[in-house]
Amino acid sequence: MRYETIKSVLLIFLVFISAVLTWTLWTFQPKYEFNDKKQVHEVSKISDPKDVGEVVRPVKLLLHMDNDHFGIVDEKKIGETLQELSSWSFYDLGDARTYSQDQIRSIAQRNNSLELIFPDLVPFDLYKGIFRFESESLPRGSFDRLVIHWEDGSKEDGTGFFISNKEGKVYESHVNYEHIQALLNRLDKQTSQFPEFKAYELPDGRVKYLPAKETVMYRYHYYADYVDPTEFKDALFKDPSLVRKISEDSTGEKLTDPTSMMNVDKATSMISYVNPSQATDEITSQDNMDLLKKSIEFINEHAGWTDNYKYFSMDPTTQKTIFQLFLKGYPVFNTEGMSEIKLYWGKEEVYQYRRPYFSLDIPLPHPDKVYLASGEEVMDTLLADPNIDIDKLQELILGYRIYKNPENPKVIILEPSWYYLYKDTWERFEVKEVRGNLSGLG
Repeated sequence: MRYETIKSVLLIFLVFISAVLTWTLWTFQPKYEFNDKKQVHEVSKISDPKDVGEVVRPVKLLLHMDNDHFGIVDEKKIGETLQELSSWSFYDLGDARTYSQDQIRSIAQRNNSLELIFPDLVPFDLYKGIFRFESESLPRGSFDRLVIHWEDGSKEDGTGFFISNKEGKVYESHVNYEHIQALLNRLDKQTSQFPEFKAYELPDGRVKYLPAKETVMYRYHYYADYVDPTEFKDALFKDPSLVRKISEDSTGEKLTDPTSMMNVDKATSMISYVNPSQATDEITSQDNMDLLKKSIEFINEHAGWTDNYKYFSMDPTTQKTIFQLFLKGYPVFNTEGMSEIKLYWGKEEVYQYRRPYFSLDIPLPHPDKVYLASGEEVMDTLLADPNIDIDKLQELILGYRIYKNPENPKVIILEPSWYYLYKDTWERFEVKEVRGNLSGLG
């Protein structure tokens, strides 16, 4: 009897084990790595990844105090202010209000205010790790300027205006008075180091704050450090083993796989990658945050920050994002694209990717001193030009022109220049505004 009982229990146990094994086989789903999705491989030899706060930064700080105006582009000084603001809490952040351009200008031009100016729209959700908001839910909108205003002699909390100039929207919030006072005490000790700016009123009522005096900058020469384009080939193509070279000569080479192509231009030291399968005729405007965030992530995934590139512009309608090279706090320009990383997104992946494969490495000693005319002089010259439509003149800034030394292509030259944004395109101000040891510009 006891033997029969043991046999029955053993039989039941075996049946149970069989059932468990059968169920495991039916429900098991092995994790295969399918190659139907774009895989960007890390190119660890190039650079380190960057977080949002390193890439998305203000390009100018304006301080309006006692009816004087001071401007800062120095990255270190702007970084100090940004670091201080990151410890504040912006509270009572309201919903977007639609303002006219005149109303927005009146906010930005108030005395006793500080402006942080970004190159283009910055989504609230993307920047919540840099600025601290007390609101549980943030607006779905974006801003390109932060104006902090305080009443002179008052101990009331100040007002923070997050402004979207492009959309004509303003988000109002408040900040603690003690925080503002601590910031002002620090800045007040440094104002002697800040260039004085002057308010220049355009005929249409817009006001531009421009350097009041002649600006001294330097013409730099750098030896370049070149990344082997093969590194980008291995990072960008889905399966580098399928890539073949279809042409090569002294000017460059072309590489392709069944779906994509990459051109290497040796004259400009640039690569251009395109995936035609991602082309689309549909206008699929994407949320600002998603577009900017995935663009940063894309470059991070293959460690593509080869130099001091910063977020510069974004166009959701064309799915374009641009990251610009900066030097000494000033943007660097080149008509052939040698100073920018440009991405176009397609249906699901990157459609086009264009960028340099060099970085500024070793500066040559003894840079040349260059004197650039005041902002007022340059603006007067532009407005006097009959070919300039004032309504399409958007911005005027100092920057650098980058190009290879014709006598020694291994050396990169960075030439200080005025640049103006006209019809959404950056143009170099080419009147011979430079004096001193530079007699002309090429």
